[in-house]
Amino acid sequence: MAVYKRTYKAYRGAMTPTWSRFTVLSRYGFSTLFESRLFTAYTVVCIVPFLIGLAFIYLMHSSAAQALLGVRMGNVLEVNNKWFLNFLAVESWMGFVLTAWGAPGMISKDFANSSIQLYLSRPLSRAEYLVGKVSVLASLLSLTTWIPALILFGIHAGLQGDGWGWKNLWMAGSIFVGCMLWIALISLLAMAIGVWVRWRIAATALLFATFFLLPAFSEVMNLVLRTKWGRLLDLPYVIVIVWRHLFRIEPAGFSRTNVDSFPLWAAWMSVLAFCAFSVFLLNTRLKAREVSRG
Repeated sequence: MAVYKRTYKAYRGAMTPTWSRFTVLSRYGFSTLFESRLFTAYTVVCIVPFLIGLAFIYLMHSSAAQALLGVRMGNVLEVNNKWFLNFLAVESWMGFVLTAWGAPGMISKDFANSSIQLYLSRPLSRAEYLVGKVSVLASLLSLTTWIPALILFGIHAGLQGDGWGWKNLWMAGSIFVGCMLWIALISLLAMAIGVWVRWRIAATALLFATFFLLPAFSEVMNLVLRTKWGRLLDLPYVIVIVWRHLFRIEPAGFSRTNVDSFPLWAAWMSVLAFCAFSVFLLNTRLKAREVSRG
């Protein structure tokens, strides 16, 4: 039949709800990441600290297991705020590697291939596009940070008894708030770098440089200007200060020197400023059209 003789009609099928359209990007983002066997294997490795912590808590409360293994736990290591902070420190840095590995390729390809204009020409806003991409990282990081930490908290509270869970309920809130702050920081920063640096390897290197070279630059700034405010650029340092206060740990419990010489409000402002700057970079770059000049 000739094309001009066909009768075309508008689509009358079921429409995707507006509120859940970003999940399409999330679904394809997950499938793209886990196409890599190395990425899948490393994601599984990120669960190992949780399994070690689970085994430790069980061994700590099981006299039969201690007798079988010939060990006596005693009070060598107590499951408290320091224990959970150390657990989250390990999981968070493993999650950072996970983010540096997967995040740049998720968004840099859209700009390198000029497909961002195709996304935003659909009934999909810039905010929904960003939420769809960030939700992939937030889900992976949640599964490797605060979710296993809260599971360990609940298991230990049940085995410990004597109202330990209610007395230390604030610790569960510290776990959630501290992890969400970390997830927001590295997710937005990774996305902002991926938007501006279209080469995946360069974007990953720049993300590592932000966390490992900026601290060195901040120390040089402190020495040259004879000030302490250069530490505003030292993201690991300011995160340590925020987490220390969230977990109510005294300065003596930290190995980093002069950790109390930097005010808490400045540490919070530094983290929030990095998040806000990342959002600004994303808002500047995420556009439905691109002007080519040459």
